[in-house]
Amino acid sequence: MAKVISKLKLSGTIDGITFYKCSDQVLAREKGSPGITKKQFAENPIYDFIKKQSSEFGYCVNKSRVFRQLAKPLFDRAKEVSFAGRVNQLLFEILEEDTLNPKGKRTLEQGLDQPVIDDLLLHFEGNKLRPLKRVLKLPVIFDWKQNTISLTSLHVDRDIVWPTPEANQVHIQVGIADWDYKNDTFEHHFSNEIVLKRDEDIAFPLSFILEPLSARNLWVAFLFIGFSNKERRKTKFLHKKWNTVTIIGVQK
Repeated sequence: MAKVISKLKLSGTIDGITFYKCSDQVLAREKGSPGITKKQFAENPIYDFIKKQSSEFGYCVNKSRVFRQLAKPLFDRAKEVSFAGRVNQLLFEILEEDTLNPKGKRTLEQGLDQPVIDDLLLHFEGNKLRPLKRVLKLPVIFDWKQNTISLTSLHVDRDIVWPTPEANQVHIQVGIADWDYKNDTFEHHFSNEIVLKRDEDIAFPLSFILEPLSARNLWVAFLFIGFSNKERRKTKFLHKKWNTVTIIGVQK
């Protein structure tokens, strides 16, 4: 960047040099390069990596639309602004497990066939601000043979981490889904919602009723825990930022 020292007042552009006033002085700046053209981007092999990366990420974005539908009624009650982006990133990490196809042609189907997939999918949170371990003090897994969670009873005052003093009820629900990731379809079922009061000093039994899945592709189980405040006959649900929904089971 050049500085103009002259009694003449210059402005405008001459042969690609732009004169402009800044902080009571006149400066001269050369017009920058317009960058690469679409033709150059398409034909230059140096950009192949970017094109392959973009193609695969776009593929994962399309697949994530179905994934977010697997437990949409639960996700809608417990998610934050990064949810969609985190799903995209999760599926891209799964795609990278495909070692059979070359970069740019890798598929989610091949990635999901790898044994590490359980580790990637398990414990994925709809709301990263409230992971399950910060809401429930007890370990929980999904029992696919019994079609229910391993937790059979709950002491709400001891086992639940209550988010605010105003919350006096906890809502618990289980969901299961069959994800046909090849054809972008799914089947899902949700259990009855169990509502427990905070001030009762007893261990509540948990009994979830779930219709079994009929298809057999990739099975995913979800656990939702949310909070509300009940005064007399009116129930007011807390903001979804206080709730959690977590993948607690995966079976292929």
